Order: sequence, then structure tokens, then C-alpha cells
Amino acid sequence: MLQCEFQGGERMANIKSSKKRAQLAEERNKVNSQLKSAMRNQIKKCNTALEAKDDNKEAVLNKTISFIDKMAQKGIIPKKTAGRKVSRLQKKTNII
Repeated sequence: MLQCEFQGGERMANIKSSKKRAQLAEERNKVNSQLKSAMRNQIKKCNTALEAKDDNKEAVLNKTISFIDKMAQKGIIPKKTAGRKVSRLQKKTNII
């Protein structure tokens, strides 16, 4: 069980290893949220390219699918979520 003390309304770890773990978790959280944001932006770019019927919509779609799959491999998003996002993008492509 971790020992913690309150400092400024936040829990502060006492043990050196738990301080390191808390710091790593915070850093990972920051990186993961940046990657998720980048993924959402890429999906938006793909959707606008599909709606505008751009000439390079296939290239944008392939890039977006690749990006989503990378996020799933890294564990940023669950694999089934990635599959669902890819499926919806491909469905939009086939309709348009």
C-alpha cells in the first residue's frame, strides 16, 4: 500500500519509486493526450477531404487509417475503437 501525504490539496507520494511512477504517469498522460488530439485532427482532415471530394482523398484516407492503426498498436486507443473508426471512414468513402 502506498503511503501518501497531502500537500496543497494534492496527494504527494513519500516513497521514491512511487514519486517516479507518478511523474512517469503524468508524462505519459501528456504525450498520449497529444497523440489522441493529433489523431482527431487527422480524422477531421480526412472528413473534410471526403466532403469536399478532393482529388487526393484516397491519399488522405490511407494516411489517416495508417495513423489510427499506429495509435492502436501503441496502445493509445483500444484496437476495437481503431477498427470502428477505420470502418466508419471507409463507409463514408464508399458512399461519397
